[in-house]
Amino acid sequence: MLAQLDLSIKYELLSANIDENDVLYIMDRVKNRLTEENIDYELQKLGYEKYFTSDYNECDEYAFLDIQFIKNKSEVIRIKRIEE
Repeated sequence: MLAQLDLSIKYELLSANIDENDVLYIMDRVKNRLTEENIDYELQKLGYEKYFTSDYNECDEYAFLDIQFIKNKSEVIRIKRIEE
């Protein structure tokens, strides 16, 4: 089972355009402590962005909203107010 997990993690990292040598290095470093946090820690040490975890304190509170939807909604409201 662990071999399948290693393969899936390697695939995810390679699909994120992380260099294959870096992926092999990371997998070697975290083989005894395989967690998302440890993988992301090793990624950051090599200069990559986090991939498996998120720091929600760094996120903008409105980042999850579809800004285009909000703009369209506000246009509709403004047009209705002008017509009234």
